[in-house]
Amino acid sequence: MSLKKKERRIVIGIGLAIGVTVSSLLVRHAIDIKEEQAVQKPGSYPSQMSAVGNTPFPAVPPSIEKVIPNGIVVYYEANRTSLTGPREQPVNTWVIETTGSFRSERLFLLVEINERAPKQTQYFRASEIYVKGADDMEQEELENLLDEEHFRIIGQNQSSKEYIVQLRDFSPNGLSQSIEMFESLPMVKQVRMSPWVPVSKR
Repeated sequence: MSLKKKERRIVIGIGLAIGVTVSSLLVRHAIDIKEEQAVQKPGSYPSQMSAVGNTPFPAVPPSIEKVIPNGIVVYYEANRTSLTGPREQPVNTWVIETTGSFRSERLFLLVEINERAPKQTQYFRASEIYVKGADDMEQEELENLLDEEHFRIIGQNQSSKEYIVQLRDFSPNGLSQSIEMFESLPMVKQVRMSPWVPVSKR
């Protein structure tokens, strides 16, 4: 029995509606699976496992999560010597990659937090340090002493005359060793981390 023109339209309409609904459900299901996998991926805040070394870390403090939402925990070390403050003051050290649509929005940040004084949380660029040399030190002189596979001078702060050195190893131990190495050079007067100010405080 053949369908009339009006009946055919109704059947086609019902078929299209069912197809769109099923397609939407499949897409939603795929998105849900992808989001669940992202949540469990090492480095994500809910995973509580660092992206490098699968080191367990505690729940990310609200003070950090507010400033760096949806970041990726690359490294975590608890109760270690501060890289930026008094050496005798132990801190929990995080290296977190920020997320963003553009590469320029993605940064590796060093975060030091003292559990006894969480309001004193400090933020720095993890992949850069500032190196101030003697007044007569030329950039080429410093470059000749550096292993180009691990260090690269990417600029100079014109007001402070400090060289900005990019580091390949920005793990807490790598940063500590790099700072000690630069401090041991006789022509270097000062070494410090590059501070980072959260957007909300700028």
